[in-house]
Amino acid sequence: MKISCKYAILKVGLMIVFLVSFAHAQVSDTITSKGRYRNYLKFHSLIRDTYIIPHWYKDGSRFWFAVGTPENTMVYEVDPEHNTKRPFFDQDRLRKSLTPWLDKEPENKGLPFSDFVFVEDDNAAEFFVEHKKFRLYLNDYKILKIDGKEEVRQPLAGIMSPDGQQSVIMKDHTIWLISHSGPKEQQLTTGGTDDYPWTVENGCWSKDGKRLLLKRSDGRKVHHLPVIDYSEPEESVTYTVYAKTGGAIEIPELYVLNIDSGNSITIKEGSGTPQYVFPVGWTQEGSEILFMRLDRLGKKLEFLATNPDTGAGRTILSEEAKTFVSGLNFLTGNWKRQVTLLKERPSFIWMSERDGWRHLYLYSMDGKLVRQLTSGNFPVTGVIRTNEKSGLIYFTANAEKEVYSTNVYRVGLNGKNGKRLTPAPGIHTYSQFSPSGKYFLDTHSSPDTAPAVELRTTDGKWLQQVHQADITKLQKIGFRAPEIFKAKAADGITDLYGIMYKPYDFDPSKKYPVVEMVYAGPFINIVPHRFGPTTSLSVQAQALAQLGYITVMMDTRGTVERSKAFQDAVYRNIGRYEIADRVAVFRQLGEKYSYMDMKRVGICGHSWGGYFAIRAMLMAPDLYKVGIASAPGELTEGAEINEPYMGLPEDNKEGYEWGTNTHHAANLKGKLLLIHGTSDINAPLSTTIRMIDALTKAGKRYDLILVPGKGHDIENEDYVNDAIRRYFEENLKNTEK
Repeated sequence: MKISCKYAILKVGLMIVFLVSFAHAQVSDTITSKGRYRNYLKFHSLIRDTYIIPHWYKDGSRFWFAVGTPENTMVYEVDPEHNTKRPFFDQDRLRKSLTPWLDKEPENKGLPFSDFVFVEDDNAAEFFVEHKKFRLYLNDYKILKIDGKEEVRQPLAGIMSPDGQQSVIMKDHTIWLISHSGPKEQQLTTGGTDDYPWTVENGCWSKDGKRLLLKRSDGRKVHHLPVIDYSEPEESVTYTVYAKTGGAIEIPELYVLNIDSGNSITIKEGSGTPQYVFPVGWTQEGSEILFMRLDRLGKKLEFLATNPDTGAGRTILSEEAKTFVSGLNFLTGNWKRQVTLLKERPSFIWMSERDGWRHLYLYSMDGKLVRQLTSGNFPVTGVIRTNEKSGLIYFTANAEKEVYSTNVYRVGLNGKNGKRLTPAPGIHTYSQFSPSGKYFLDTHSSPDTAPAVELRTTDGKWLQQVHQADITKLQKIGFRAPEIFKAKAADGITDLYGIMYKPYDFDPSKKYPVVEMVYAGPFINIVPHRFGPTTSLSVQAQALAQLGYITVMMDTRGTVERSKAFQDAVYRNIGRYEIADRVAVFRQLGEKYSYMDMKRVGICGHSWGGYFAIRAMLMAPDLYKVGIASAPGELTEGAEINEPYMGLPEDNKEGYEWGTNTHHAANLKGKLLLIHGTSDINAPLSTTIRMIDALTKAGKRYDLILVPGKGHDIENEDYVNDAIRRYFEENLKNTEK
């Protein structure tokens, strides 16, 4: 369960928003169920233009966006001031103007290019067609062929300096300075290795561009995970840093580097202790460096400032909890949402669950609480924009009756004038604000409503629907909208939410085998409350349903975007309540829906989901008849994965004993398939080896697939997906009822 090269996280797919006709989508008579399954595994390729990228004019009054394919593009111009939308180019005139230069009429019906740039004070546009560069005058559609080499425009590499003249990048575990004028590259640090690398984050530059905030992680004393390459007769071994639960973890070091002199200052509070450190950046006036540090068990989070000349520091804010302040979601990237610095005043916005829900708090830079900005029985999910001139903060939260309905809100820095800005139901996933701050584009969808991109004022006034996704390919192979359901947890009190996928040709008079796609890690939600799959797990769920299953996903106690108490239910008890909640939910679903064959229930999961797929087969063997566990983790593995929720093994022996799957191997009754890549550095192969050893000693049969040379992301391998399909067909679907 280790992620990226360091932390275990379920690979989250691209954000998807799209439209579908739900009554009875068009279905091809020629496509087979197996073909539909394979199509659904490539679900994202069936959707086009799921969101738009606005290109604002220099004055910020209008924007254009492109949709379609590179060979057949449409470009639209939107004018928020006048609330208009129009095709930017007169396509017929453009194509006629291009024909003499190409000696033929451009192919396809749309624009023959997908990108262009304004020139001559926005009165002309330049673009490439068939590798030739043209300039189009927008007033009369006169075209000139001009010299120019077609190149893919790449963003400048690295983190840009304040003056835009240079940037820093990470290369070979060291930090390099890239100059955009003069000598191209300069190595700033030395000695970086796999287990002692240099890294850099956004916000690293001082205001004057002369100093950098750098981080180094010392993992030399941490366990080194061996990865064996079996592809040649003589095996080779490489090692990667992997902190085991209860073992040594990496020790961070923070430095301030003077670029000109090469001298550096060590930031003492951020260095030399087994902890997690997150460089935030510099104060507004540049007099101090800001960073956060989290203790090993995630119980104490501090926000600190340091003098860049001396390295002396001060604690601005300290947040503590009896359980955990932050867990794996924080360590894997959400730490960037924790604090929002204000630019025009010495203040910042802090997120905290101190009152039982995640809310926003305004602090001064001396650590004094100014006021709580949001309150109520709902979680804030993040700040998305600040407008200090108007004194308003824009943020997302799940504050409606629909528990997982994420909307855009605003509130004043005075804690007043709170307002919901996006009334459409569902998940509002992608908010893009105009440079002026007057308007924003809101991309939203829900499992059973049309997704759309809407233009609104920042006061919430609806102006127009700008765009909706093209789902023509999806409609052609058949589609049925999934259904969100609600049920009670094993405690009989707590509401849990899930999603159910049905075959495209679903018949309620039939009985269908049931497959649960499980993750259940306490740092993420996996039920997609927007339209379309959000993870590889939900892609697989939709695909399997096309083969004649009812597939189910659910978020049980311990997951995020609910109250702190909801998350804390599994504290020190990973593996104790998650399966019990599932058994309770399935009992309720079976009583309600006669088409669910509760004698044929299977489960499949990857990574943390692999751990829980095994756990379900061992702790609820009378419910789950078939299980597939891909790259399963264990409580013995990644320290940063398990310790915030379980504590240290020596302090929670009972919890670790109960939660370790190998201790319950004798409970297995059904069919279990284990799948693992031999080069996995996120969830080590040793977790599966120990599991099959325990099953062997218990006299239990199992099936095993090893994928040579593959890492953690084997859930995207065609061979693995085909194996999952076959295993359920042979052992669940085609068995006697």
